[in-house]
Amino acid sequence: MTDALLKPGFSQPVADAQQAFRVLLKVMSEPGVIRQLQQAEGIECLAPAGMTALLALCDQTTPIWLAPVFNSAAIRTNLNFHAGAPLVSDAQQADFVLSVAGELPPLEQLKAGEPEYPDRSCTLIVQLEQLEDTPAGAELVELELSGPGIPGRRRLCVSHPGADLLSYLTERPHPFPLGLDLILVCGERVTAIPRTTDVEVI
Repeated sequence: MTDALLKPGFSQPVADAQQAFRVLLKVMSEPGVIRQLQQAEGIECLAPAGMTALLALCDQTTPIWLAPVFNSAAIRTNLNFHAGAPLVSDAQQADFVLSVAGELPPLEQLKAGEPEYPDRSCTLIVQLEQLEDTPAGAELVELELSGPGIPGRRRLCVSHPGADLLSYLTERPHPFPLGLDLILVCGERVTAIPRTTDVEVI
């Protein structure tokens, strides 16, 4: 049964992981820039960019919490086999949270890092229905980003990420350098909004 659920991971594990990691570094260092990320196949409802990000970032030391929509036998089996990352039922223990809008755990309960070790925080990977750099539909939420890595301001247009996440991004309740980093995926595309980015809804 387990073998039947397995899908290919990286076809060239070292080269694909390095390429994917470079893309993720690019979007983290230039918030709001959208790039292709498709070194791994999607699994069921999990998009290729989401699966690729998890395989590039996660290993045996990084617990993952899955939202109900992603908590299937196929996705659990492939993450365990290809990344070796432990899956946890308590989001407070997670280094990575994989979710969609509306299924995120309480953000105030997630690891926000420590003053001496701000990198010990949780990274959110949120899969959206739409991800654009220009307005492409009335249903999109337009975000204006500013901060490190952004010359002036940058616009990002997304399907609604959920009221809780939108509130977190605009209010930034954790004092810097603490906080949650956000990776947004849609199909084969990815962007990021790290904790250093100021976000306004236009």
